[in-house]
Amino acid sequence: MRLSPVFAFILSVAAMISAPSQAAAVKAGDYRLTFATPIGELPFNVRLVQAKGAWTATLINGAEHVTAETTAVKGDTLTLSFPSYNSSLSGVLADDGAFTGNVTFTLSSGPADFQVTGRFGETHRFSKTLAKARTNLAGRWALTTTSADGKTVRNGLFELTQKGAVVDGTAMFVNADNRFLNGEAREDELSLSTFDGGQGSLWVGKLNPDGTLSGQSWSPLVGTVGTWVARRDATAKLDDAYGLTYLKPGYDAFAFTFPDLAGKPVSLSDAHFKGKVTVVTIAGSWCPTCHDEAAFLSKFYDANKARGFEAVALMYEYSPKHDVAAQAARNFGARYGVHYTQLIAGTADKAAASATLPMINAVLVYPTMIVVDRQGRVRKIHTGFPGPATGAHHEQFKAEFTALIDNLLAENAS
Repeated sequence: MRLSPVFAFILSVAAMISAPSQAAAVKAGDYRLTFATPIGELPFNVRLVQAKGAWTATLINGAEHVTAETTAVKGDTLTLSFPSYNSSLSGVLADDGAFTGNVTFTLSSGPADFQVTGRFGETHRFSKTLAKARTNLAGRWALTTTSADGKTVRNGLFELTQKGAVVDGTAMFVNADNRFLNGEAREDELSLSTFDGGQGSLWVGKLNPDGTLSGQSWSPLVGTVGTWVARRDATAKLDDAYGLTYLKPGYDAFAFTFPDLAGKPVSLSDAHFKGKVTVVTIAGSWCPTCHDEAAFLSKFYDANKARGFEAVALMYEYSPKHDVAAQAARNFGARYGVHYTQLIAGTADKAAASATLPMINAVLVYPTMIVVDRQGRVRKIHTGFPGPATGAHHEQFKAEFTALIDNLLAENAS
């Protein structure tokens, strides 16, 4: 039986209404994503590229571009994995360009999930339209932060640059820096954020009538809101990183025996290190600053190993289980091409870590670098590591470290 044109049209409309909607497919391009914090949204930018069937995601924090270790696209679902941090981001893209998902961090207390929302096709950080800043915030600021309970006060530096309303920089302390912060100045307000897959932070504040900056900060790695105050001071400095960690009286050498990733005991007195200049770093895969140090030290090691330079990382991980900790260390080492020795020294708790190294006053900071000469004597101990986001501080450290190792390599072993 032949259907009338009108009836055929009705059937076709009904079929379209009853048919399941097509799922959105993940698209290459720019995404602006955020996750909620107690002090506002923490925004970050992601650029997704497809080439020859392979997908690559880049997290953008101003000048810093971080490539996700693994990018997977399946239909409407995007998953970014960072095995070196044991963290991940996964979400779904809707037809209208909205993105919804979760980012998972691994903390000392276990996995922590935060809901992520955002939109495809957006490239701004905080505001779509940048407002004129009241003043240029570029320069060095003496920074004081206070924990939510008021018990922890840290003195550090804000190192900021500004172009128009766009502000970049970092908050740095002896123990760590907040990586590459990117954001904007709006009238008398400052907003900065960072997210690189393994860590993130949000800094919000305002310029006060007396010229100081003050505000709040939050990081998923800390989990509580801190307050901060900063004042311009071009001469402000951090505490001497070479004077905080030291050999205790009665000790004249640094020594240890810990299992390697396969479980075999390794000691600093082994023949492998004998007569060599050796850097021992106290580190952990969970520590963002340790990632910066490994990126530097792995290349330095490869370039200087033939000259008699050695390095060993004492890895203090969240898990007390050797196989779990060893896998974390392997993932960390794989990301940075670490060819020097990695040992599982204990858990990340600083008191427990300090007990494993009784010859030093304490494990105060991850990372801490102990420089041992060809005769086995400790020549320098450097607490912390100024990462690339610290600019001139990073370059100064690299120059000092290179000069120190060159001088020690020139010395005789006997």
